[in-house]
Amino acid sequence: MKEILERAYEEGLKYTDQGQVATYIPQLAKEDGSKVAIAAYDVDGSYFEKGEVDKRFSIQSVSKVITYILCLEEIPAGKIQKAIGVKPTALPFNSVLDLELGDGKPRNPLVNAGAIAATALLYEKFGEDTFDVVLNKIRDLADDEDIVLDKSIYESERSSAFTNFALFNLMVSRGNLSADIPIQKVADAYFKACSVLVNVKDLARIGYVIANDGFDKISNEEKFSKDIARRVRTVMAMAGMYDYCGEFAQLIGLPAKSGVGGGIMTASKTGLAIATYCPGLDSYGNSLVGIKMLEYMAKEMDLSIY
Repeated sequence: MKEILERAYEEGLKYTDQGQVATYIPQLAKEDGSKVAIAAYDVDGSYFEKGEVDKRFSIQSVSKVITYILCLEEIPAGKIQKAIGVKPTALPFNSVLDLELGDGKPRNPLVNAGAIAATALLYEKFGEDTFDVVLNKIRDLADDEDIVLDKSIYESERSSAFTNFALFNLMVSRGNLSADIPIQKVADAYFKACSVLVNVKDLARIGYVIANDGFDKISNEEKFSKDIARRVRTVMAMAGMYDYCGEFAQLIGLPAKSGVGGGIMTASKTGLAIATYCPGLDSYGNSLVGIKMLEYMAKEMDLSIY
């Protein structure tokens, strides 16, 4: 594993000049596209790493996995099913058309509309504590109390969130979300969840828990149920890599979730977890170098679940 991971890292370095950092969130446009990291937990709990593993970056859409876990834990199943689907989508992650095709219901919880709906469901239960609940869940799963909100990224994201507010309003207008929910407060909780700072080690640890059916073998604690882990891995496999999911399934074949901050988190049913980081993105919004590293490891180790 150590040798393969190091070779995957060297392979990824060849492509650092080909990705483009996210610019639609002004603060993310300042990221250094040459930063690369990879971390992995093997099935026996052995840990391996290479590169800028201590570099913190905004978790962005990887937070949608944690928000969905919380929904499955805290919200009645029927209420979730009414508000959010579990279908794959071939549309961009922020597509308004996704909601139009679903008559106001998001296709899945890993696109923007689905994560906003999930945050709204959590807000109905936790109110203004919603972000703190999400933050504490991220810290717990990553076993990292140093995970904090980056206020500059949050403010930058909030100031440029016109499409996300359109998604929210469309769901309310179609009756998918209650008109009594305070849009601004739910949106703030959503933006803050996307703006917490993690490193690649954190994502690998979270992926490891998901890969092991919600059980953290390192701390010897059950973090969530086996059924929730199965549901989460399934949605990650179908929808975690935006509208690149089909190609990702063929090339790599692991349940995964990416974020425009440059992180990718994977979680295999075998108990293996790999996380990568490089902020240079491809045209789908996924880390280009991260995909190259995962593709190398998947081929060398025959990791595809398919």
